[in-house]
Amino acid sequence: MGYEEGGQLTNTVKDHPFSILLFDEIEKAHKKIFDKFLQILDDGRLTDGKGETVYFSECIIIFTSNLGTTSRNETPGQERISLVTTDMPYPKVKDTVLSAIKDHFNFELGRPEILNRFGDNFVVFDFIRPPVDEMIVDLLIARLVKSMLEDKKVELVVGSEARSKIIELSRKNLQHGGRGIRNVFDSAFVNPLNRYMFDHTIEAGNRLTLLDLADNGENVPYRFELKISEGRG
Repeated sequence: MGYEEGGQLTNTVKDHPFSILLFDEIEKAHKKIFDKFLQILDDGRLTDGKGETVYFSECIIIFTSNLGTTSRNETPGQERISLVTTDMPYPKVKDTVLSAIKDHFNFELGRPEILNRFGDNFVVFDFIRPPVDEMIVDLLIARLVKSMLEDKKVELVVGSEARSKIIELSRKNLQHGGRGIRNVFDSAFVNPLNRYMFDHTIEAGNRLTLLDLADNGENVPYRFELKISEGRG
């Protein structure tokens, strides 16, 4: 972007003053960027390269962060160490995350003034826990059933045994949140279903009933296998 065009952020706010600004994973930002954030949080305004001042007083500003969820592993090549786990009660999760945020701004960045501008405006999200995970699985199933009916004219019915297996597998991956549940759903259900559709001639108007889901382990070409009954809708 050219110098005379102003800043991307200030131009956007100038054109859309009533905006929600989301700065994702703020801990990865360069230290110098916090000087700009300080001006916004302190004065509610920012001056761009053209010398034009833009006001943020009508904006909602949200910073997200993963601070406090993992820590560096001193062993080279090893994964990061999880500081919070799905079996922790929420108050413990909240205290761990807030403590890490304070340490990061006070000691690693040396910018306690930024932390002071945030005040107590922190929202620490909990892990997805039962029965919310079941609701997400049911939502994913409902979307797939609708898609199959609309796009392929095939009725898909998911039996209770298969649903329970999907939920059981999802609960082993809750540390990755909703994305983890979706990854399990795709691997254990959507991909095997696509293979079945590819290997069989499924005509419009047919009904596929998913009776069960088998986990054959990781040392096989296809780990998950569906038990499906075919019929006419």
